[in-house]
Amino acid sequence: MKRVFSALLMSTLFANVFAVHKEFLEGYELIPSKASTKVKELPMSLYKDGTVVFFRGDSAYIAKISDSYELEDVKVCEELCGLGIEGTFAYDQRRRTIYFAKTDEVGNSDLYEARFVEGSYGLPQKLDIEGLGKVRKPIKGSSTVSAGWTYRYNRISGFFNPSIAKGGNRIYFSADFPKHTFGGRDIWYIDKAKGDAAHKWKMPENASDSMVVMNSNAREDFAWCYNDTVLYFASNRPGGMGGLDLYMSRMVIDTVEVEDTVRNTKKTELREIWGVPVIMDSVFNSSANDYNLLGTEKILLLMSNRSGGVGSDDIYRPAPFVAEREPELESDFTIDEPQGFHWVLFFFDFNKSDMKPEYEAQLDELVSAMKEFPGAKFEVSGHTDARGSDAYNMKLSQRRADYIRTLLIQRGFSPDRLVSVGRGFHEPVIPNAQEEAEHEQNRRADIKIVNEE
Repeated sequence: MKRVFSALLMSTLFANVFAVHKEFLEGYELIPSKASTKVKELPMSLYKDGTVVFFRGDSAYIAKISDSYELEDVKVCEELCGLGIEGTFAYDQRRRTIYFAKTDEVGNSDLYEARFVEGSYGLPQKLDIEGLGKVRKPIKGSSTVSAGWTYRYNRISGFFNPSIAKGGNRIYFSADFPKHTFGGRDIWYIDKAKGDAAHKWKMPENASDSMVVMNSNAREDFAWCYNDTVLYFASNRPGGMGGLDLYMSRMVIDTVEVEDTVRNTKKTELREIWGVPVIMDSVFNSSANDYNLLGTEKILLLMSNRSGGVGSDDIYRPAPFVAEREPELESDFTIDEPQGFHWVLFFFDFNKSDMKPEYEAQLDELVSAMKEFPGAKFEVSGHTDARGSDAYNMKLSQRRADYIRTLLIQRGFSPDRLVSVGRGFHEPVIPNAQEEAEHEQNRRADIKIVNEE
């Protein structure tokens, strides 16, 4: 029997599934949570009854989520101190069990579990994972250690930053295993065994399909699965905004044709895989490290060391912004008519950063025009109308520029040839616009050549 991939490899079963970040794309900005301090905050995890836990040094802190998306009533979480938790943890509320990574005496990072019994967590026990049952100890005279499923080198390696999915029956984590990898640190998962072996976990599986690649040869880390259909993670792969960037992948259906060469029959099988990841909007990403995104129906949080924070790595949360006209900030100057290659796209509704459907043909025309300059580097600049504060419009215009840049990359242009920049309302086509038709002309994206080889 052999497997043959069909011509129609994938269908998007979950294309319309709600992604938790969508609510905060428009009309919100991310600001440091009041829970952040000048001391570096360490990764967050969701805990019991919808609370959030994060670490400072060796201490765990627990917080509630307010109706204004803020973390409040922050206090030390005594029950999670002293367990040796490193990075994020995965909490199964139904089983009252916590899963986390920690490093042993020879430098291997493994997954452990601890059960909550009679008011406290018991002694952490290493997870019983298929293929990893052998004790990893340095072999005298050798640079390797015995590992069962794979050989680990005598250095820090293994399991990092777990999160939970599928009702507690799957754990996603990151790992730098030397085998079955796409390079660097990948996103992996383990599933809980069934029946008599329910206390064990199945062999680790790479979360990326070999043909529809989610992992890369860079670092992928801090996986968070929402509703088992959307996977958020951080990566420093090429083409990002700088440092670790946040990406999103949707669950899709992979169609596989299985041929039985003995019986000369064929049948079609379906399996779930993660689709090609998309970099998230500049609301969530910056030129710094952005990572550890968590989301529920009530909140979205992430960690970042971007400028404007309280300390080095801070917790960021959404803050609603209502765009209103601020006359004192209106621009009253004109700009010179640009020379050379210059393309203007009028794509945007008020306070929106995505494209109007009726302008799809205009984008196709732009792509054709840009292909006439194969050695050129292009600048995509986003613009807004004059309604709203300067700070908000600069961010909105940057999102518009990033959106157009992403569309061009999806149509085959190298990320290295595209620079995106937000210019707010400072370069209007129609200064002192009053009518909606005038405002619409200022809500645009400009594409120009910045160099040509």
